[in-house]
Amino acid sequence: MHVMKRFLMLFVLSALLAVGCGGAAGEDNEVFVATVEGEINNRAANYVERVISEAEEADASAVAIELDTPGGALTATESIIETISGASETPVVVYVPRGGAAISAGTFIVMASDVAAMAPGTRLGAASPVTAFGSDIPGTMGEKVTNDSVALITGLAETHGRNEEWAESAVREAASENAEDALDMEIVEYIEPDLESALAAADGESLESKGITLDVADAALVQQNETFRERFGIPLWTVVLPSVLGVLAVVGIAIAAVRTRRWKIATGREGMVGEVGEVRRTVSGSKKGSVFVHGELWTAVAEDKESPPMEPGDEVEIAAFRRSYIVVRRHEG
Repeated sequence: MHVMKRFLMLFVLSALLAVGCGGAAGEDNEVFVATVEGEINNRAANYVERVISEAEEADASAVAIELDTPGGALTATESIIETISGASETPVVVYVPRGGAAISAGTFIVMASDVAAMAPGTRLGAASPVTAFGSDIPGTMGEKVTNDSVALITGLAETHGRNEEWAESAVREAASENAEDALDMEIVEYIEPDLESALAAADGESLESKGITLDVADAALVQQNETFRERFGIPLWTVVLPSVLGVLAVVGIAIAAVRTRRWKIATGREGMVGEVGEVRRTVSGSKKGSVFVHGELWTAVAEDKESPPMEPGDEVEIAAFRRSYIVVRRHEG
């Protein structure tokens, strides 16, 4: 059992190190940081929603989303937008880090932010709706989805004072811009080399959509990593429990093997010493006979070569075992 406990401790520790633990909350003037990388899906939406919710509960100064995505599902994107817009007392900064991009769904998220910033050399745009396989959506349905997406992104641009004309072209024409052009075209507000610099640049900005003045110049950045479920789409117990059961099964098999071995030692040949059987063929001197014991017929010899013959029907006691026969003596019971 000591081995099992050690295994479980190592497993849980490894899982926590792989996923990471959210930073501690409760300090004054904090910015909760969520890192969204890869596809925008329901797991990403749940992650952003949790971080913003915890930031609101902790009365954090803001939430910063470091965003690097090639796009993703429209429904998940809409969920993130709703969460950002619904955080009425918590400013949300979206920052595209070095080497990253906010393509397709990412452009909508940038447009939904209270403050939009990019690192030099990054890009955004190409927000035309496509199927899950990357092809255009045909016919009337394609027109409906496109028009709805245009309405969404231009509405976000208007709310946050950004370039509505370009926002529409990002959807209808898949327009895409690098960070420098995005700043010149009033698509984003800042180009900064890192998140800390972006927050410092935005400090004191008045966010009309939420009626808040950004106060993040000296804020502590509190990284909020994904939970196991948010990263892998399944709760941690679905991985831990089978492992625990597997360990218990191995331990159980080992214990059963030990017990079986001990049982065999206790109940095998050695365990029959002292048992009483019945002579079926005369056992005398060095002459072998046969004895019936434990439902089996055994070849037998006399323990005392000088003892009187033991005849059929006599009760005898097993004194010892040899390679292929038993040694018996007359039972005096």
